[in-house]
Amino acid sequence: MSPEANTSSPDGANYEHTVLRKQIQQSLQKVEAQKQRLKSTDRRYTIMSIMLGVIATFVAGESAVTGEPLFGNWRLTTMIASVSTLSATAITGIQKQIASPEQLLETSECAAKLKALKVETIAADYELDLVTDTYQGIISEFPSVDC
Repeated sequence: MSPEANTSSPDGANYEHTVLRKQIQQSLQKVEAQKQRLKSTDRRYTIMSIMLGVIATFVAGESAVTGEPLFGNWRLTTMIASVSTLSATAITGIQKQIASPEQLLETSECAAKLKALKVETIAADYELDLVTDTYQGIISEFPSVDC
C-alpha cells in the first residue's frame, strides 16, 4: 500500500494535509483573480459611463449657453447628445449585469473566508476533518464564485 493511500500513518495524514492546503491555496488564487477581474471590469464600465455622460452634458450645455448648435445644426447636435446619453445608460445597465456589486461582495466574502481557512492550515497537524468540512461549506455557500 502506498503512503498516499494510508491515511492512518503519519505520512498519509501529512499527504492529505498538504493536498487540502494546496486546494485551499488554489481556490483562494482563483477567487482573488476573479475579484480583480470584477473590480477591473467595474472600473472600466464606470469610466465609460461617466465619459459618455460628460460628452452628452457638454454638447447640450454648450449649445444651450451659446444659443447655437455645437455641430452646425440642431438635429446633429441633439442626436450626438442623445446617443451619448443612451450609450451611458446602456453601459450602466450592462455593468450591473457583468460586474454587479452583489457579485463583487460575494467574491470578496469568499476570499476572506478562504484566507481565514488558509491560516488554520498553517500548523502541520491541523484538524483535517474540520478544515475539510469548512472548505466544502465555503465552496457550497458561494456557487456563483469560481473557487
